Amino acid sequence: MIVSITHEHDLDGLGSQAIIKRYFNLNSEFHSVDFRGYFAHYNNFVEKIKSFSELKPLPSQLIISDIGFNEDFKDLFSIFQNMKEQGCKISWFDHHIVDESTKEKLRSLVHIYSNDTKKCAAEIIKLHYLPNDPITSKIAEFARDTDFSTNIYKLASDLQLIIGFNLGAQNDKNKQRIVELLSQGDFQNPWFNLQLENLKKWNEEESDFAINHAKFIPIKSFGKIIISWAKIGGGKITRLLKERFPEAKARIGIDTRHNEIIIHSDFINCRDFARTFTGGGHKERAGFKYPQIFEKDNVLNKSFIDDIKETIIKQI
Repeated sequence: MIVSITHEHDLDGLGSQAIIKRYFNLNSEFHSVDFRGYFAHYNNFVEKIKSFSELKPLPSQLIISDIGFNEDFKDLFSIFQNMKEQGCKISWFDHHIVDESTKEKLRSLVHIYSNDTKKCAAEIIKLHYLPNDPITSKIAEFARDTDFSTNIYKLASDLQLIIGFNLGAQNDKNKQRIVELLSQGDFQNPWFNLQLENLKKWNEEESDFAINHAKFIPIKSFGKIIISWAKIGGGKITRLLKERFPEAKARIGIDTRHNEIIIHSDFINCRDFARTFTGGGHKERAGFKYPQIFEKDNVLNKSFIDDIKETIIKQI
């Protein structure tokens, strides 16, 4: 059994798994092997890895893609060690900023740990598994377009919307279908158009909700930050906020479906900010967690706001 687990939130995550799946589909050596694809976000990643370590039999390979390393992931070190000793080959492909000491620790525990912050995860995986395959190259190109916000391909933006619409375990079958279609190079499948029709109202309503609930927080000697929330991805919210309120020095989006929080800013180191809250990511964008974001419906907890202000002040 080969297990692939990837970040469920974006095209880079699902595109990475599609490339991995395509590699095993094309390789006759693995045609009789059971390939299983799973999806995770930062709040349930550790729990999912623990569940894989309890499988009987243990997977022959565990392939992790597009997942950075949060401080609370250190609980996985002993699990990786045990899986390795039992013969599980673990590979981890990523592009988030990770401390050198953590990278070295992971390299001692897994078969491959590949991290390149200048590429998206799908590009790293393409180079490792299928560097010359045209379909794989196109998947990686689409993934980079959304992950680095170059916005060249409408299809890439549409796929990102479809993935955001299908977050959550209840939509795993749809995410699996996305991975399958991408792995086949079936980028124009009519099912994608049907999904876009179904999500149009949802996207408009939740985008309007995020804009209408945006809350400005002034921070002395820094400027204003802006926070909003909705039942859409936190990254999508921060992009909406940037378009509508470009004067904000930092933007925070909260996906209330999973209480996942994304911060975007060109004025602070977002990864350092997120690490204060056991999060991580990139310099200009990162994700983090907070125990009680809201005091009540649509009212941010004062301690949440105060902690954000205090953390930003320490950085400026």
